[in-house]
Amino acid sequence: MDRFEIILSPHAVKDMDSLSDIICAKITRSLKSLVENPFPKGKLIKKIKGKKTDFYRLRVDKYRVFYLIESGKVVVLRILSKKEANRFIGGLN
Repeated sequence: MDRFEIILSPHAVKDMDSLSDIICAKITRSLKSLVENPFPKGKLIKKIKGKKTDFYRLRVDKYRVFYLIESGKVVVLRILSKKEANRFIGGLN
């Protein structure tokens, strides 16, 4: 089975820097699960519909990790609180 490489965008790195160590650890654990299978399964990962590109959202506690999948890579775009996430989704193309 193919493994996916996780890449954090500069925005995602900045988002991680602003979070507590406990939340960062939870998010890091969740991101490691995307290496094996980044596609939607269950309630934690959802595909964001109605946009030109296929974006996905991973729920981690009260935070949302937004990513897209391109050529064997999972590109993490942002890591936002639930409140900020709704605004971010509205701004996606």
